[in-house]
Amino acid sequence: MNKVGDRYVLLDQLGAGAMGVVWRARDELLHRDVAVKQLLLNEVQPNEFHEAVQRAMREGRIAARLQHPNAIAVYDVVVEDGKPCLVMEYLPSRNLSSILSDRGTLPVMEAARIGALAAGALAAAHEKGIVHRDIKPGNVLIGREGAVKITDFGISRALGDVAVTKTGMLAGTPAYLAPELARGAEPAPPSDVFSLGATIYAMTEGEPPFGKSTNDLGLLYKVARGETRPPMRSGPLTGLLTRLLANEPSQRPTSAQAAAELKAIAAGVPVPATQVIPPRPMTPPAGTAVMGAAGPGTMGPRTVPPQGPRTAPPRTRPPAPLPATYDDDYRDDYRDEPEPKKNRGLAIAAAVLGVALVAGLLYLLVQGIGDDDNASPGPSTTKTTEQTTEDEPTPTAQPTTTTQKPPTSQSTPPSKPTSSSKPPTKFSQAQVVDFVKKHYAKLPANVEGARADWDPKQAPGLASEKEFWGQYSKVVAKGNPVVSANDDGTFDVTQALELTEKDSDKATTVEHTLEISGKGEKLLITGEQKG
Repeated sequence: MNKVGDRYVLLDQLGAGAMGVVWRARDELLHRDVAVKQLLLNEVQPNEFHEAVQRAMREGRIAARLQHPNAIAVYDVVVEDGKPCLVMEYLPSRNLSSILSDRGTLPVMEAARIGALAAGALAAAHEKGIVHRDIKPGNVLIGREGAVKITDFGISRALGDVAVTKTGMLAGTPAYLAPELARGAEPAPPSDVFSLGATIYAMTEGEPPFGKSTNDLGLLYKVARGETRPPMRSGPLTGLLTRLLANEPSQRPTSAQAAAELKAIAAGVPVPATQVIPPRPMTPPAGTAVMGAAGPGTMGPRTVPPQGPRTAPPRTRPPAPLPATYDDDYRDDYRDEPEPKKNRGLAIAAAVLGVALVAGLLYLLVQGIGDDDNASPGPSTTKTTEQTTEDEPTPTAQPTTTTQKPPTSQSTPPSKPTSSSKPPTKFSQAQVVDFVKKHYAKLPANVEGARADWDPKQAPGLASEKEFWGQYSKVVAKGNPVVSANDDGTFDVTQALELTEKDSDKATTVEHTLEISGKGEKLLITGEQKG
């Protein structure tokens, strides 16, 4: 077979796999190179062959509706020698699987960039009702100029979506399969999102989230149970990866949300802190997919929705003004200033408290200890105050009414209002970004000046620093660093650096991670992990 569809001349074979053989071909009508994929239907019974061909043609036409810069376009669908062939855009490229085989892992920023572009293509597909069904490194193409394109939209469905063939063998690896698909659920956009997360995970962690195994059936069992391994080397991608790989589809972000967050991470823009939900195994009932909590009458597992920016509900009335700060001279009496608006609940509580105090003083006078100014009301007074306050109706506009109880100790005066605790650092993330930029701008020429940015107790030796940075003729910080603020006043900062070697002028991009202390009067570096 040298020509397909009377117009596509086959030139050379680009690859072959479980789904078909791919050729580079020449479109004689439009005078351009195309990729022709001849689909394999080896597992289809003779009486089902015609239906399988028609399904392949239909799915190819559906895939042709998707036009996106990060998706391989489908140009035509033809039948040659009774076998369906897809005519697609030709991109001189390598697939991500072969790149990972050579390099092992990719820098976090590069993985985020590739993931953002792939997620954008998925978002466009999902908007048109197209589910890819087989997102994995082998279906992500990387062009010579860094272009990223997803291929094989609809091919999995065209071939019948057979996870286990009629001979009992697996068709392909389940390493990037969503758990609900392994349990028999129908493919949907959330399952594509999971597979995207698994692909990004492999870029940064060096293996799929379910690990590497030659036992496909055992691996499929782990997939069905959702036994993913938490990411350990993914840096700022960790929180998003954990949500992308959530066991329950409802806990995953959409492909559009994932694209936006990945784009921000790739650009070095700080993103809102994401609570990491550790993946947990689940054992679903046989033949069913667990999508949410347990049914009525049972306490299901607690689910945490995807984290994102929280929006405060609209207020129905302005908040009451805070009382002025007061000292010991005004401990028992606020300044008598008119309030903008009377609060009926507080007025009632104050009246009740006053009545209770008067009753307590009268009781003490009757007992003969009225001369003791420091005596505190007995337990019965406290009980009366609390009970009376509970019996009063609560105004509908004020959710909670709070009363101050009289002191219960003779020697301890009422305490002052607690002030907010001192923040662990006075430096903002913007200041940290500026500090890191200026630090790397000093290199490689001014090693001593860069070393002055270190905490003197943690600084590396000057000789070793000059030896390391002396290898390079140029150091360029690429984009803004990713800053993670810690509760103890320290920061973890990841900065992508383009290092140009002095001898060969070869430029490579690596990531350096700095540990920075913001506890003192100025920012100081306390540690550095060089990529």
